[in-house]
Amino acid sequence: MSKYTDLTYEFDKYLDLSKGDAYNLHRDEKNIVILRRLSIVLVIVFGITLIVSMAQKGILHAATFCYLIIFLAVFVFLIVYKKRVNLSNIRRYLFIALVTIIIARTSIEVIKKISLTADERKANVEKVEKVKKDFEIDISEDQVDSENAASLVFFFCLMIVFFKLSRNEIVQLFTVAFGIPIITELLVYNNFSVWDKAASLMIALIFFVFAYSAETKRKRKFLAQLDTYSRRHTETHRMKKELDYAREIQLSMLPSGEAHFGDLEIAATSVPTYEVGGDYFDYFKISENLIGVFICDVSGHGVASALLLSGLRSCMHLILEDTTNPKEVFIKLNRMIRKTQNKKMFVTAVFALIDLEKNTCSLFNAGHLPPYKISGDSKELFKIKRHGITLGAVDDISQDMGDTEVIFEFKKNDKLVLYTDGVSEAMNSGKNEYGFEKLESFLNSNADKCPKELLKSLLDDVGKFTSDTEQKDDMSIMILGRKTVSN
Repeated sequence: MSKYTDLTYEFDKYLDLSKGDAYNLHRDEKNIVILRRLSIVLVIVFGITLIVSMAQKGILHAATFCYLIIFLAVFVFLIVYKKRVNLSNIRRYLFIALVTIIIARTSIEVIKKISLTADERKANVEKVEKVKKDFEIDISEDQVDSENAASLVFFFCLMIVFFKLSRNEIVQLFTVAFGIPIITELLVYNNFSVWDKAASLMIALIFFVFAYSAETKRKRKFLAQLDTYSRRHTETHRMKKELDYAREIQLSMLPSGEAHFGDLEIAATSVPTYEVGGDYFDYFKISENLIGVFICDVSGHGVASALLLSGLRSCMHLILEDTTNPKEVFIKLNRMIRKTQNKKMFVTAVFALIDLEKNTCSLFNAGHLPPYKISGDSKELFKIKRHGITLGAVDDISQDMGDTEVIFEFKKNDKLVLYTDGVSEAMNSGKNEYGFEKLESFLNSNADKCPKELLKSLLDDVGKFTSDTEQKDDMSIMILGRKTVSN
């Protein structure tokens, strides 16, 4: 098995960066997780230490107060962690956290020593004397403090090893690890001996060599993995970038998600599941009182569907220059689909023509999902079921169209809801579909909302149903509503 078999497509995000930037990003991603875990551990450790200090020394003792301040500071940091810490500032927070640990721990030792009562000093002397007697060794109170300092250095060095730091940062932090305690002893105790720090120096040297060499090895391994992945997946990455670019172009071809024509308000959106999708919506101001709306869904996904959609869009704009009759529009669209693609691809679509003066809507459905009309007066929901043959199914659809055109009243406060099957077939983790029953129940419950609010609420409801489940179909929604214009 290759040593690089653990590579995944997550390496794609590094391919557009320089090697140095890619490795820095990789380190920062790891550090964000580690810092959060360290914060959780510190909350637990200082919480337990605070309880023990309160039980032994009392609430008003200086050391207890220090532990309380540190516990609260770490606890608050953990609460605001997700909002505050990100890839752009993780290094700053990391340095602050590590330096705060050494300062806090050193301060506690100083405060504990300064705030010792006469009885506590006497007890410490008795402990030291007992150790001398039991183990027959010559030990002083300063040596005990030195051992405490060694344990502090050990903890700090361990933290540096856990985090993914650059070699320069390792040198800087190890300098801080010794600089702060040494300066503290010189200023507070006016007493510093290299021999007393021998244990701490040895611990720090071992950890420094380990951390420094581990970082060198870690960087070398990552860059080797990146090179291997780059060689194997350069072409795939290039194609993915082109598909992402194609998706941007496709989305830019869609009209604005909000529009107003007189008293007609339109709110729409399209969310492709793959890089490029098979859904499309559009609206057209044909005259002062005539507004056309169009929504369609091409069978399949990917580049082929996107190319056919591009042709449909161009064709729609040209056809509407000659005719606005829904039947004639679909006859010409069907002819274009049959002539421009060899593979049997089908298109379901709805074209509706709204007359603001006559308060009517003329609608033709070519095998698409049934639209819904919400009455402004009664808030009743009507399902417009009548439809014709799917575009692209046969060479000539004129013979099968019959009386499939629907003309109905579309008055003030009425709404029309058009959508693709990405809505009704949206699935949750249990493979259950959102379905028509849930969609109709939602529309009935939210009939009073304006198109913009209704669209947002519907997207939220579908999103809540699916949670984080990956979807297999594109989702497009178009909601039209007529409002009463105040004078």
